[in-house]
Amino acid sequence: MSSISSLPPEILRDVLEYLPVSALLSFGGTSKYNHAIQSISLSKLRVGVFPSRINAMISLLDTHDDHSKTHNVQIVLPKKDGKSKKMVIRNQNQIIFNVVGKYQHTLQDLEVTLWDLQSAAESIAKARNLRSLSIRLDHPNTRYADLDRSFWKDAPGSTVWNSLYEKGKGSKVFGRLESLSLERSGITDYQLQCILEENPRITQLRLRKCFGLTEGFLQNLARSDLGKSLRLLHFTQNTMEWVDERILNHVKGLPSLTSLSLHGCHNVDSDLVRKMNTEQWHIGDLITPHSADSPPDVIEVDPLYK
Repeated sequence: MSSISSLPPEILRDVLEYLPVSALLSFGGTSKYNHAIQSISLSKLRVGVFPSRINAMISLLDTHDDHSKTHNVQIVLPKKDGKSKKMVIRNQNQIIFNVVGKYQHTLQDLEVTLWDLQSAAESIAKARNLRSLSIRLDHPNTRYADLDRSFWKDAPGSTVWNSLYEKGKGSKVFGRLESLSLERSGITDYQLQCILEENPRITQLRLRKCFGLTEGFLQNLARSDLGKSLRLLHFTQNTMEWVDERILNHVKGLPSLTSLSLHGCHNVDSDLVRKMNTEQWHIGDLITPHSADSPPDVIEVDPLYK
């Protein structure tokens, strides 16, 4: 009887992509050849590190994207590694740094879930074949003893975002992104602009609670070549003072948009958005700031579940 390893590599890879992570890793441990195929098969990865099982479950409820073809890895920290907020964040970054680093040459679709981005950024930047990147730092339904709820309402600026673009560096970082998603980020206009310039193929941009941005970012996006080809812009739950009707003037500079969401941008009038879409933009998939079709902001869970 022929071994499964005798299948052509491209067919074997397609088969292995449907295995759960535990089975895939077990297969990779059987031989050097199988380990190489296993690494190639792990091209779509969704990894999160949490201080408890309930935090991991809430994180799954908080996301609304389709991950049916993505390998999901949820890691719960041992109690001794998750006493303080600072310790949780440090261990989250170290684990994601190691996991992403192991598969950085084969990863094409990556989502990381943690409380704050620190050392993990360096490993993410070296995943040069990435086509899709999602960094989820917003978990407002999470409860933790050493974590004030106001933590989720702010995102201080940080030089860690500089790790995600190449300017002034000798080594190449990723430059093939087609989709970028950031949640609760303190990234600045300049930092985000540099990332977009390094990745001119981006057609999908999701920015949720990106408190470090100003109107200048949207102005530059509307004037750029990338803005002309951008097909999806989800600019959501951005409640900064400058986010009002003025931002609507920049949408006309994004002529290829087929999907626009302004959910949670409460200073923007929904009726005006619908009117401008009818008269000017003609965007098929439109979610207004106060749309009833938007995902709920609050998720109810049993507080007694541990």
